[in-house]
Amino acid sequence: MQSYSYQMLNGYPVLQIEGLSVLLNTGSEQSMGKVKQLYLDGEDFPLHPSTLRTFPDDLGRQLGFPMDAMLGADILSRFDYKVLSESGQMVFTHGEFRPYGYANHFDLYLGVPINPVSIFNQDMRLFFSTGSRRTCLTASLLRDLPSFGLARDYYPGLGTFETPLYRILVWVAGYDVELEAGLSPDPLTSMLKETGSQGILGADVFQGFEVCLAPRRREGFWWRRGFRREEVEGQRRDPNDVPGYYY
Repeated sequence: MQSYSYQMLNGYPVLQIEGLSVLLNTGSEQSMGKVKQLYLDGEDFPLHPSTLRTFPDDLGRQLGFPMDAMLGADILSRFDYKVLSESGQMVFTHGEFRPYGYANHFDLYLGVPINPVSIFNQDMRLFFSTGSRRTCLTASLLRDLPSFGLARDYYPGLGTFETPLYRILVWVAGYDVELEAGLSPDPLTSMLKETGSQGILGADVFQGFEVCLAPRRREGFWWRRGFRREEVEGQRRDPNDVPGYYY
């Protein structure tokens, strides 16, 4: 088991791993880097020099910060891992994590999680991609909502696009988080239809939640950011007793 610190840069989670700045992109099938391999939790993993039709330096310029590598599904699928947004830590294990949280099962498409959520009191599936800083939904879901502005955004492999913004509530783990969602980029439409998905759950979900994903058994655990186990059990516990640390 190994823990690494991360911070949100321009809305994207960036880890510090062995002196390298590494973008966490759960929505990318492949990892890439300016170095040939990434040492993670006691093991070396080879990196592609490019993926998603771009190189690390080019992607860093688009996202607005320097990066040495991008961590994608080909490596993430080898671990159970937790993204602990409250403490700014990401924890990996070759074993199993079973934290105290809201459990669900998800599908994988090219290694990318398709996570069940509820929006507008409708159960639906969204691709979970931390390479998208913003949650984006299909136009059919948002057509009856008023837009409150426009944003210029970027999605790795697709490029820059402009989207109207909508305020939505996303239910994940027994709680809602309010997000400023955009429209899914047109090039993703066929993939979304093919998988029965209705958009992308982006890195903005970490404003409200922490998560543990176990791709090898397609199991996820979510809990509200700042959640304490005694809120459920009705018992007073150590304030550091955070459900994300149970394994």
